[in-house]
Amino acid sequence: MRILAVDDDPCLLELLSAKFRAAGIECDTAECLNETAEMLRRHRYDGILLDVHLGEEDGLDALPVILRESPTTRVFVMTAQGSVEVAVDAMEKGATSFLVKTGDPGVLVEGIRNRLGGHDKDARALEAAPESGLKASDFGLIGESRSLQRVLDYVDILRDVDSRVLITGESGTGKEVVAKALHTTSRRAGKRFEAINCGAIPENLLESELFGHKRGAFTDAKCDHKGFFETCSDGTLFLDEIGEMPLQLQVKLLRVLQESRVTPVGSNQSIKVNTRVIAATNRSLEDEVRKGRFREDLFYRISVLKIHLPPLRERRSDVPLLVNYFLGLFNIRFGKTVSAPAQDLMARLSAKDWPGNIRELQNCVERGVVLSRDQKLHLEHMLEDQVGGDAVLAGAPAAGSPAPFADYLAMPLSEAKENFEKYYLKELLKLSRGNISEAARICGRYRADIYRLMVKYGMTRECIREELGT
Repeated sequence: MRILAVDDDPCLLELLSAKFRAAGIECDTAECLNETAEMLRRHRYDGILLDVHLGEEDGLDALPVILRESPTTRVFVMTAQGSVEVAVDAMEKGATSFLVKTGDPGVLVEGIRNRLGGHDKDARALEAAPESGLKASDFGLIGESRSLQRVLDYVDILRDVDSRVLITGESGTGKEVVAKALHTTSRRAGKRFEAINCGAIPENLLESELFGHKRGAFTDAKCDHKGFFETCSDGTLFLDEIGEMPLQLQVKLLRVLQESRVTPVGSNQSIKVNTRVIAATNRSLEDEVRKGRFREDLFYRISVLKIHLPPLRERRSDVPLLVNYFLGLFNIRFGKTVSAPAQDLMARLSAKDWPGNIRELQNCVERGVVLSRDQKLHLEHMLEDQVGGDAVLAGAPAAGSPAPFADYLAMPLSEAKENFEKYYLKELLKLSRGNISEAARICGRYRADIYRLMVKYGMTRECIREELGT
């Protein structure tokens, strides 16, 4: 791994650099925004530790530059003033996480190392694991349910094979964590692991990130750039939300998987690679193939083996373990000593369906820790959008109801849009009592648009009328 530490204190930078090197991580340093931009042009970083206060400069002003130059790099903002306002501002501008400065730089180093999934630590955990099976906690998988154990059994079986794997499951179920477990149990464990979200990066930039580019290939291509397939050769590349990949790029990915060679943008020379690909999706790729949005030949290439992750509502017994795990993390991060939830609160958390799954639960615990003033977790803080009697905490939400706003925040943007679009269409058809012309008039769209959405979400006028009792 390679880290860039940005701070206006040269003594702290020297200490951080030494700590990172001692942890087996390369570390470059920068003292101002200009130096930061220059380092980003020279190198690719796994993570950036960014101080908010850089003398006369605001460290958060560097976030747009970082996201433009290196959109897959994780940014960890740090400041001595651990205020909620600064944390929120940093997250809104694209930061991955927020860290409070302490007197011991080693705490910052360990925090980042854990968040980036330190490979050496994972390898040691693997060596210590009994031959009879793996421990979920060795890989950041928290829980003891049978469904989670089945996932671990798959990881155990696949540890000595190099086949491509497709991980399926709802958003927030931990697909990247399982991908890392597959990597660290394999023969490639000592090599590089990278994760890229295929739906979060524009098509032209995604092609460059995957396959690389040559200097002058396009505007701002000021130097040669190695893509993830090349940097992860002999290692593992995790393609998250592969169902979001544009069709044109799917063709190029298929060729790479067939030939094990990549051709950087702007080059005529191909490069031999030996990269294991693990893909993930929260969609049904079989449905996407039928609808013409995903190539059938690519689907069969990436789904040699499949692992399905259960949603949190199907492993409710794991909720208390997850809550206590996240509570410990956020107590450390925010310098608090918030106690474990009372029994009645834990029961309500376990009963909730968690449409955003583990990610939503993590956000919920973080919110509870941040807002706590008496070192206790409170329902009104953790589930603030569901307090007041009209919330559905036990069992599934009312049929056809939209997700609470906080649940949307736990989803990728594309999934949140689809969630709302489906609900909007259903309510629109109810309002028009299944009359397509009337539905089109109400929403200001063409009839063809309404039919297209109905096909997309599997809705029929008969189903709507049946639900209305007409």
